[in-house]
Amino acid sequence: MLLAFLGTMVSTACQEPGPQVASEAQRAVTPVDLRSDVWQGRAIAYSGYRDGQSPDGGARPSQEQVAEDLRVLARNWRLIRVYSAGRHGEDVLEVIRRERIDLEVMLGIWLGREPGAEQSNARQIAHGIRLANEYEDVVVAVNVGNEVLIEWTAHPVREDQVIRYVRQVKAAVTQPVTVADNYVWWRDHGAALAPEVDFITIHTYPIWEGKDIDAGLSYTVANYEDVRAAHPDRTIVIGEAGWATYTEGNLHVPRAGDERKQQRYYEELTDWARENKVTVFFFEAFDEPWKGTGTEGHWGLFTVDRKAKPVMQMLYPELMPDGPTSPSYPEQIAAVGPDLAVALRADLAEAIRNGSVNPLGPGVSTSEVLPIEDAEGGTALKLTFTGESWGGVYFVLGKYDASAAGAVAMRLRLPDQVARLELKLEGPETNMQSVNLIEHAASLDEAGWRTFTVPLAEFDEIDLSQVVRLGLWNPSDQAGALVSCELIVDDIRFESVEDSARAVADFPGITESMAADI
Repeated sequence: MLLAFLGTMVSTACQEPGPQVASEAQRAVTPVDLRSDVWQGRAIAYSGYRDGQSPDGGARPSQEQVAEDLRVLARNWRLIRVYSAGRHGEDVLEVIRRERIDLEVMLGIWLGREPGAEQSNARQIAHGIRLANEYEDVVVAVNVGNEVLIEWTAHPVREDQVIRYVRQVKAAVTQPVTVADNYVWWRDHGAALAPEVDFITIHTYPIWEGKDIDAGLSYTVANYEDVRAAHPDRTIVIGEAGWATYTEGNLHVPRAGDERKQQRYYEELTDWARENKVTVFFFEAFDEPWKGTGTEGHWGLFTVDRKAKPVMQMLYPELMPDGPTSPSYPEQIAAVGPDLAVALRADLAEAIRNGSVNPLGPGVSTSEVLPIEDAEGGTALKLTFTGESWGGVYFVLGKYDASAAGAVAMRLRLPDQVARLELKLEGPETNMQSVNLIEHAASLDEAGWRTFTVPLAEFDEIDLSQVVRLGLWNPSDQAGALVSCELIVDDIRFESVEDSARAVADFPGITESMAADI
């Protein structure tokens, strides 16, 4: 392993160097204006939460830690993006001004789920307006809301309300105002919002859409061009694009996350952005452990300990790590797709470990396998939700043909306060649709289980002949607020039209036709 590591380092060192640190003179040539179709310089998403810190009510970075981070970033980037107008965002602005750090900021205004978060959203908007005006020399743009419009968001806000918020902010600040969301939403649904913002901000992640590194740049560019074709008269900024250095689960190709792949994607995307005059905020500066130990915790160009991953080691030799900067993969990866049912029958715990069953998100604090003492025996999955952030579980189905089925059904144990639980079915190319599972409950049985049966006719926007994933997400109450609760799920199955009450297997259930495909 050591020889392989040294060989990789020698090979990298012999290649042409990647992007170099910008000089003071280069940065001062033109002021930043994200409304113009000009490459504004290297840009990066920054959130400074370290071990034991979290934006969800936990400890936040000190100003000394923020200053340490910003001095690192100022050596190679001109622009940073922060996501909230809360205390951490204000610390960033204060430190930049006080320490005279050569960075400018796209300031975020975080919007929580509505209904439920109207008051906190109003406070965020007021704080964002105040900070933009107080730090006009640092803030070059204001972003209102982050992924609140795309259908899979955990914190949705209606488009008409987003437009009202945009107008409110634009009337109160001098900087250009934008809204950041997934490229699919901007491409397909952004016609009404586009004229309201000063420029469009899109997110694109090839790694989340089943692409490996050879298609990374081309897929990113295709997403950008699709949005540009939909809004030809608007400037488009890529607000998030990145490559994780480690991945878990089967929401991406096996072993998609990789340090060398991240280096290649960063260098290719940076070169393309400069040549095509597109500003790209690379995601992200530092690993953030509060997001979990899987994929979400490994997007940084630097580790949580502020050590340089391979992509940054030539520019930051003093931040060289003592060892690997990302987890290693096991020697073998478990089979997925059509083998899912077999894996679950044999060992649900192993299915969770290999990602066929994938609890995901900061709102899921624990997941465990429980024995079920009933006539069938077997196991069930228990999820503990914090009620403080998004989260859920995905069941990876490959491309299962459910077109002949009449319904999807399951058994759940959950508290009465849960008035909404999103059941999502996903087709290929992130084609996804969700319904409220709670609206389809049967009465409580003697063991405390409720059976839920949802007609597949309700999923009329996806291709049921290619169901890639089934998900359960974000338990919330009648007002739309996320709920702290335990959820136990068992016996998930697609039921035929002829026999909609029959369950063929334990967890999750499968139809005989699905078993025949294995």
